[in-house]
Amino acid sequence: MTKILKVNAGAAPVDSWQPEGVTVLEGAPDGHGYTLFERTSSPQFGTGIFTSQPCTTTYELTDNEIIYVVEGSATLSLAGQEEVRVSVGDLVFLPKGHISTWVFHEPFKEIWFLVE
Repeated sequence: MTKILKVNAGAAPVDSWQPEGVTVLEGAPDGHGYTLFERTSSPQFGTGIFTSQPCTTTYELTDNEIIYVVEGSATLSLAGQEEVRVSVGDLVFLPKGHISTWVFHEPFKEIWFLVE
Protein backbone atom coordinates (compact mmCIF):
# COMPACT_ATOMS: atom_id res chain seq x y z
CA MET A 1 0.00 0.00 0.00
CA THR A 2 1.44 3.32 -1.00
CA LYS A 3 -1.35 5.77 -0.23
CA ILE A 4 -3.67 6.84 2.58
CA LEU A 5 -7.15 5.31 2.43
CA LYS A 6 -10.11 7.10 4.01
CA VAL A 7 -13.85 6.58 4.38
CA ASN A 8 -16.45 8.28 6.57
CA ALA A 9 -18.21 5.74 8.82
CA GLY A 10 -21.54 7.53 8.31
CA ALA A 11 -21.28 7.78 4.54
CA ALA A 12 -19.37 4.65 3.49
CA PRO A 13 -20.77 3.04 0.31
CA VAL A 14 -21.86 -0.22 2.00
CA ASP A 15 -22.99 -3.24 -0.01
CA SER A 16 -25.21 -6.12 1.04
CA TRP A 17 -22.81 -8.41 2.90
CA GLN A 18 -22.74 -11.04 5.60
CA PRO A 19 -19.36 -12.23 6.93
CA GLU A 20 -18.35 -15.70 5.76
CA GLY A 21 -19.24 -18.54 8.12
CA VAL A 22 -22.01 -16.69 9.99
CA THR A 23 -25.03 -18.72 11.09
CA VAL A 24 -28.21 -16.74 11.68
CA LEU A 25 -30.00 -18.10 14.76
CA GLU A 26 -32.86 -15.59 14.88
CA GLY A 27 -34.06 -12.57 12.89
CA ALA A 28 -32.82 -11.17 9.60
CA PRO A 29 -29.47 -9.38 9.84
CA ASP A 30 -29.69 -7.64 6.44
CA GLY A 31 -25.93 -7.15 6.82
CA HIS A 32 -24.08 -4.48 4.88
CA GLY A 33 -20.40 -3.77 4.78
CA TYR A 34 -17.51 -1.91 3.30
CA THR A 35 -13.90 -3.12 3.26
CA LEU A 36 -11.43 -0.26 3.38
CA PHE A 37 -8.32 -2.46 3.26
CA GLU A 38 -7.55 -6.16 3.21
CA ARG A 39 -4.22 -8.00 3.03
CA THR A 40 -4.56 -11.75 2.54
CA SER A 41 -0.85 -12.59 2.71
CA SER A 42 0.80 -13.10 6.09
CA PRO A 43 0.46 -11.28 8.35
CA GLN A 44 -3.19 -10.95 7.35
CA PHE A 45 -5.01 -7.74 8.21
CA GLY A 46 -8.27 -6.08 7.24
CA THR A 47 -10.48 -3.19 8.26
CA GLY A 48 -13.87 -1.88 7.30
CA ILE A 49 -17.42 -1.15 8.38
CA PHE A 50 -20.28 -3.57 9.07
CA THR A 51 -23.95 -2.96 9.83
CA SER A 52 -26.67 -5.33 11.01
CA GLN A 53 -30.33 -5.20 11.88
CA PRO A 54 -31.58 -6.79 15.14
CA CYS A 55 -30.87 -10.54 15.08
CA THR A 56 -28.80 -13.28 16.70
CA THR A 57 -25.81 -14.81 14.89
CA THR A 58 -22.88 -17.06 15.66
CA TYR A 59 -19.55 -17.77 13.99
CA GLU A 60 -16.02 -18.97 14.66
CA LEU A 61 -13.40 -16.27 15.15
CA THR A 62 -10.64 -17.36 12.76
CA ASP A 63 -8.72 -14.10 13.29
CA ASN A 64 -8.37 -11.76 16.24
CA GLU A 65 -11.20 -9.25 15.86
CA ILE A 66 -11.29 -5.71 17.15
CA ILE A 67 -14.46 -3.65 16.82
CA TYR A 68 -15.35 -0.05 17.60
CA VAL A 69 -19.12 0.42 18.03
CA VAL A 70 -20.42 3.40 16.06
CA GLU A 71 -24.18 2.81 16.38
CA GLY A 72 -26.53 0.63 18.42
CA SER A 73 -25.84 -2.06 20.98
CA ALA A 74 -25.25 -5.80 21.11
CA THR A 75 -24.49 -8.57 23.54
CA LEU A 76 -21.42 -10.63 22.65
CA SER A 77 -20.30 -13.92 24.11
CA LEU A 78 -17.68 -16.57 23.54
CA ALA A 79 -18.67 -20.20 24.09
CA GLY A 80 -18.65 -20.96 27.81
CA GLN A 81 -17.88 -17.39 28.89
CA GLU A 82 -19.83 -14.49 30.35
CA GLU A 83 -21.80 -12.20 28.03
CA VAL A 84 -20.53 -8.67 27.40
CA ARG A 85 -22.91 -5.82 26.47
CA VAL A 86 -21.39 -3.32 24.02
CA SER A 87 -22.69 0.05 22.86
CA VAL A 88 -21.64 3.25 21.09
CA GLY A 89 -18.06 4.24 21.86
CA ASP A 90 -16.94 0.80 23.07
CA LEU A 91 -13.70 -0.69 21.75
CA VAL A 92 -13.78 -4.50 21.94
CA PHE A 93 -11.20 -7.27 21.39
CA LEU A 94 -12.36 -10.81 20.54
CA PRO A 95 -9.61 -13.47 20.45
CA LYS A 96 -9.40 -15.93 17.57
CA GLY A 97 -10.13 -19.59 18.11
CA HIS A 98 -13.52 -19.18 19.78
CA ILE A 99 -17.16 -19.55 18.74
CA SER A 100 -18.81 -16.16 19.19
CA THR A 101 -22.50 -15.28 19.55
CA TRP A 102 -23.77 -11.81 18.69
CA VAL A 103 -27.21 -10.53 19.75
CA PHE A 104 -27.86 -7.24 17.95
CA HIS A 105 -30.50 -5.39 19.99
CA GLU A 106 -31.10 -2.57 17.50
CA PRO A 107 -29.60 -1.38 14.21
CA PHE A 108 -25.86 -1.78 14.75
CA LYS A 109 -22.75 -0.38 13.07
CA GLU A 110 -19.14 -1.20 13.83
CA ILE A 111 -15.71 -0.46 12.50
CA TRP A 112 -13.87 -3.78 12.40
CA PHE A 113 -10.25 -4.87 12.29
CA LEU A 114 -9.18 -8.47 11.64
CA VAL A 115 -5.65 -9.33 12.63
CA GLU A 116 -3.89 -12.66 12.14
